Amino acid sequence: MQISKEDLEMIRKSGESLFLNELKSFYLLGDTNEYDSFDPSKLDLKTAGDFDKYKYACCSYAGFKIDEDEERAFQIWLELADAGQVEAMLESSVFFFKNNDNEEGFKMLQKCANAGNQIAQFRIALCYMFGFGTAQNQEKAMKIFEKLSISNYPNAVYMLGSFYYNGDDKIIARDQNKGWELIKKACKLGSPFAEYEVAIQLCAHKEDHSFTPDVIALLEKSANGGDLRALYLLSLAYAKGEGVEIDLEKSMNYLAQSYEGEFPLAIDLMDKLRKSIRD
Repeated sequence: MQISKEDLEMIRKSGESLFLNELKSFYLLGDTNEYDSFDPSKLDLKTAGDFDKYKYACCSYAGFKIDEDEERAFQIWLELADAGQVEAMLESSVFFFKNNDNEEGFKMLQKCANAGNQIAQFRIALCYMFGFGTAQNQEKAMKIFEKLSISNYPNAVYMLGSFYYNGDDKIIARDQNKGWELIKKACKLGSPFAEYEVAIQLCAHKEDHSFTPDVIALLEKSANGGDLRALYLLSLAYAKGEGVEIDLEKSMNYLAQSYEGEFPLAIDLMDKLRKSIRD
């Protein structure tokens, strides 16, 4: 696939939506088996423990085993957050951001971050970096990324590497070699942002800018981690058969996920596809 400098610049400029999407991403217990034997339909919320209430709210939000009710889920999370439950604080902050109440989202994230939650601490740094719900302060953002990087929080290592690689000398002395080493480290740690960045660099350094299997593998890892840019590029790759067999179902699935995350280029492409169908 020929990726021009103009294409890459458009994707780079669309990158801010990637980080806003991170703030709108629910945790929902992650990839645990907490729900295997959990039946929310039989739970008595009046007598249930706080963690079972939290799981009930997750099921209610996702429509898993019970009817979907996002507002009900939010009210339960908010009650649990007020009682000091960290997981519920994180989910409540997401609900605020999804409903464009960024200031309340930031306040809830602060409570969660102060309780020691690293996801919340990373998201607080994003808020400072882009001015989501608070005044923009990249110096504060970088200090948080530095602190989280000590414990090898993957996305924080990536963001710190990006500061060194692309950064403003007023915030941190630019050092592209150090920055790139941190980005590669973040890739090995499993940061979807870094996996995307390394994939693009691999592609850019090939003479024909082709999507080879190693590039596709990194993009798919990144997409599985929720990177909207990787989802968008994979939708193109599967539509055109670049580095993979043509698979229009996969292409549309990747495009839909990038679109749902409000990635601007995915929105533009989806709108064009809809218009072509109508016409």
